[in-house]
Amino acid sequence: MNYRYVTGSDGVVRYATIDGDTVDDIAYGYYGENTNHTEAVLAANPGLAEAGPILPAGMVVIIPAVTSTNTPVPTISLWS
Repeated sequence: MNYRYVTGSDGVVRYATIDGDTVDDIAYGYYGENTNHTEAVLAANPGLAEAGPILPAGMVVIIPAVTSTNTPVPTISLWS
């Protein structure tokens, strides 16, 4: 799947769909996780949601650059 992510001369990453692709799978394939990235892909591609949950072949999807927000998860130490 990675070979369908192409960075253009304008620096924008694009993805060419095949039958059966979903926005979730595209986001996971590029970012490695789905935390808010599916929403970012949908926001960068107005009208993409109207294509339905399973995208048709031949669509070009823009993959936006997102910043990682690694928020520390609070933990409890059993031994201090």
